[in-house]
Amino acid sequence: MINKNFKKRLINRLQWTFQVEGMNVVMFFGIMIFLNFQYSLYDILFLSYGLFVMCFILFQGTYYWWIKYSVLTERPVFKSTALSRFRSFKRQNQLMIALIPVVLIIQWFVSGKTLSTDNLIGWAVFANLFGVCEYINYYHKQLMYDNRNDLKYLLQNRKLKEASLHKDLRENKI
Repeated sequence: MINKNFKKRLINRLQWTFQVEGMNVVMFFGIMIFLNFQYSLYDILFLSYGLFVMCFILFQGTYYWWIKYSVLTERPVFKSTALSRFRSFKRQNQLMIALIPVVLIIQWFVSGKTLSTDNLIGWAVFANLFGVCEYINYYHKQLMYDNRNDLKYLLQNRKLKEASLHKDLRENKI
């Protein structure tokens, strides 16, 4: 049985987390749309791809934290459907990450065999790496340590925690 005070804090944290993740999806998707109106797709193909990957994985995080919130607040959730979706998302993420070098090569060819500041290559590399880090953060090891308990675990154990979603998929439960 979960202590009522602890449960309330956890509910507030989960609500805040899925809302912030959702706002990040909207923000980065808006940036992607804006950039595609400002630049030629030939110049920002790699950047657009990275932003899309980021948004897709951040959306999954939003969905995951919303499900955890819903379970804790006793709202109906189809857990087996959610687990199936996350397994599918994981395969899709792996494919998209595997395609990152291909998209970079395509960018290089369509932009006249040059990668320069004109095609925002630095931002593109960052966006793609951020997407990969988000994938790792949700499906393998927790990379985000933003509260006292997480930091305490990291300092005491000197290793990264297993990602919550990874654990849920392994245990076949949410």
